[in-house]
Amino acid sequence: MTHENGTVAMPDMTQTHPLDPLWSLSLMSVRADALDTALELGLFSQLLRPQTAATLAECTQLDEAALQALLDVLWSMGLLLRRRCHSRVPCRYGFELAGSMIRWLNPESPEYCGDSLRFRLHSMRRFGAQLPQLLRQGSMAPEAAGQSSWAQAAQSQIWQEQGAATAGLAVQAVRQLKELDGQRRFLDMGGGPGRVAIALAQDQPLWQGVVFDQPETAAVAGQAIARAGLSDRVRAQGGDMEQTPLGEGYDVIWCSSVLHFCADVPKMLARLYEALAPGGYLLAAHAELPDERELADRVLPYYLPLRMRGRTLWRQGELAVMMQQAGFGRLHETMLESYPLAPACLVSGRREAP
Repeated sequence: MTHENGTVAMPDMTQTHPLDPLWSLSLMSVRADALDTALELGLFSQLLRPQTAATLAECTQLDEAALQALLDVLWSMGLLLRRRCHSRVPCRYGFELAGSMIRWLNPESPEYCGDSLRFRLHSMRRFGAQLPQLLRQGSMAPEAAGQSSWAQAAQSQIWQEQGAATAGLAVQAVRQLKELDGQRRFLDMGGGPGRVAIALAQDQPLWQGVVFDQPETAAVAGQAIARAGLSDRVRAQGGDMEQTPLGEGYDVIWCSSVLHFCADVPKMLARLYEALAPGGYLLAAHAELPDERELADRVLPYYLPLRMRGRTLWRQGELAVMMQQAGFGRLHETMLESYPLAPACLVSGRREAP
């Protein structure tokens, strides 16, 4: 770079350049496209056993040179293993899906997440393309109900994300409530396709539960519950979370990334408090606006569309304060680093017995 006086910047050759974080943004887009393309073309299912670019190109009818370049990028991302082949051709490598990725990227795996990864990538890109217009014209209107599209997402993308992380986190959180033994009742508030409720019921065989969501999404959950053979202990209920009666006497309410969409969070917390049995717990897992820049960098990009729609992303610690004001006691906060897409804070609170 040439300065006004004709001199140029002399970067330290032993250090990364100050612009490196900005240059990396362009490369992140390329990495995302590489993953998206591999998922779209079904390459990972072909790489459950070692393949060279030549053999893979032959069975997929793709260009060998271009495929070689893509496989190299996927290897550099840690998605593939690369091993030198015993061949007369110099620098020929075999590629194979990395063991740590098989459960997530093999379409035959019950924990496959390819659909959810592509869904998030495309939805964030659509939002990003609107950003200049939004800044000129103002924030987007809150999303319409869109029950059919939400139910469709619940069947695939949200189901996969719940299986990858959310369900396991909920099971671990409930296990820490040591005093809740024997027969209990739980509510999965805004539970989507029901995978969290299914996991809780399977982990707690004496418990009964309810999944509450929009009617069409609740229908999806009901089908999943039936497939899991749990219809005798878990049911799905559809309705408006801020208006429809939720029932009462629950020992645990799991509420994950739901309160962001409530028009009146304190009122919703009061509804959840009344739905609990005395001694019952609310487990509320939601992202918050962190005070630390590094943590905020992991949270804010994903929640920018939500904030542009006028939804709430409260500051760190605010949810615990609102829960305390709603009457909850024994408040405890835990950071969930493995929450899908961005870290979240799990705030647990108890409706004290009289």
